[in-house]
Amino acid sequence: MDELSERQMQILQAIILNYLETAEPVGSRTISRRSPLGLSSATIRNEMADLEELGFIQQPHTSAGRIPSSKGYRLYVDSLLQSQRVPDEADSRVLRAMLKNKTHQLDSVLKEIGELLSVMTRYPTVVTMPRLNRTKLKHLQLIPLDEKSAILMIVTDGNIVRNHVIKVARPISADEGDRLTKVLNKHLQGLAMEEINLPIIQKLRHDLGSDQEIVSGLLDAIQATVEYADDVEMYTAGTTNILDFPEFNDISSARAVMEVFHRKDEMLAAIRGTQTAGGRNLRITIGSENELAAMQDCSVITTTYTVGGNNIGSISVIGPVRMDYGKVISTLGNMISDFQNMLETENSPDRPPDSGGDSPPDPPGTD
Repeated sequence: MDELSERQMQILQAIILNYLETAEPVGSRTISRRSPLGLSSATIRNEMADLEELGFIQQPHTSAGRIPSSKGYRLYVDSLLQSQRVPDEADSRVLRAMLKNKTHQLDSVLKEIGELLSVMTRYPTVVTMPRLNRTKLKHLQLIPLDEKSAILMIVTDGNIVRNHVIKVARPISADEGDRLTKVLNKHLQGLAMEEINLPIIQKLRHDLGSDQEIVSGLLDAIQATVEYADDVEMYTAGTTNILDFPEFNDISSARAVMEVFHRKDEMLAAIRGTQTAGGRNLRITIGSENELAAMQDCSVITTTYTVGGNNIGSISVIGPVRMDYGKVISTLGNMISDFQNMLETENSPDRPPDSGGDSPPDPPGTD
């Protein structure tokens, strides 16, 4: 990247901050009047000409003003990441209060985080749920339902719960359910989904003994969870927030972006295409850096969360290129830190498996 002088960096930052605030092209007189640089309009105008030639700013139309280019934002964002902006303590308190009593169902916690993040930043958010083939089985439980069926509850180490109804040839008592639960956990607890191979299944069949008639149902339920693991579940919040920004006053631009939010494959591609920034757990794609044409008026900031050292999901903020990067980087970084601490506490070896209390699981039917 081209080296800029300290003065050019200051002028570029002034242009970006003014444009973030007004959404209007910025002229040399505005910078001279509103910034503390102490430079004349003529000097600023000369430096702006050099910045434009280098590709850091651009002229959107015949006005005298300039706006930052994707290259200019990239330099600004990379410099911002190096400065380690102080997190907003008020935002952190709100998040911790929300997490305090919601540590049992990771799916619902992630959805609430997406909604809270959208409110805090005023931008749309996208949360991807854990891919179960990257996590391990924390607990399995067989619960008699009626004379012809039972529920197999599968809990992963990310506290993701999947319920499956299986058919049984005869009624299963509560004591039998407990015994079968112990057999299942003996052979499957601690394994990743992809580690459940034929030798393990054969040992499971052997220990189930006279209960062979339910083996097929159990294996089908586990296989259904494995197949689900190949599909990333995505949750969006605040998608219409993007329409609050003047960049999307044009109906065609707004429609193109909104369609991406409703096309799962395209949105996941946009998230995965984000670039690692600043050596931190943040990936940022700015404007024209997006490969998807419909997203080239947007920036995407993504962070990942882990269980057992494995990246199993992501949280993204999507906004116009004229995004308040400092606010988003601070809020997202603070949020993922508190959330990751919650996950590590939940999955510590000293914490016993939690199936959600003494009440039975929610009725199945969503899997």
